Amino acid sequence: MKKITIFLTTALFIAHSHAVRADNYKYVPYVGLDYTYADTSAEGFSPSFNAAGVRIGSEYGQYFGTELFFNQSDKHKHRHANGKDKQSFRSYGLDAAAYLPLGCTQKISLIATVGIGEYVFKIKNYPHKHYNEHGFGYRFGGGAKYNFTPNWQLRMMVRYVKFDRVSDYKHGTEYTAGVEYHFN
Repeated sequence: MKKITIFLTTALFIAHSHAVRADNYKYVPYVGLDYTYADTSAEGFSPSFNAAGVRIGSEYGQYFGTELFFNQSDKHKHRHANGKDKQSFRSYGLDAAAYLPLGCTQKISLIATVGIGEYVFKIKNYPHKHYNEHGFGYRFGGGAKYNFTPNWQLRMMVRYVKFDRVSDYKHGTEYTAGVEYHFN
């Protein structure tokens, strides 16, 4: 049994090393700018936000990548019987992405992402109190990207975000459109 295990491990190592040669394995860093429309579910109402974001990431070969993100939203205004509310959020965190290139030219790729971020909601209840709600957001998404050139790409994504440790907010959906510049 030990000989079979050693043989299979060695064979897999050799096969993997040939598949990940220097000309097949490519590390490509990139930077991206995004517009995000976020639709959230809160206690008693559903605020929606427009946000701008920036991403710094890297692709490891053709099928996998990681990225750091930061988003800042505008203010959502909500009137109620006791006055009015103003709310905004910012978020930052890490996403992992899997890519599936399509076609012979591979200009279009499907994307699946999973990640975690910290979400900070700034809430102003006039005339009463101002406070921050913050907690984690577990992010799951999918989308596609189109390669205009080897350096410039357009990306469209939809993400479901489940909030944890945020008392007023339960979950949300983020619709994102952005551009990326790849440092090839």
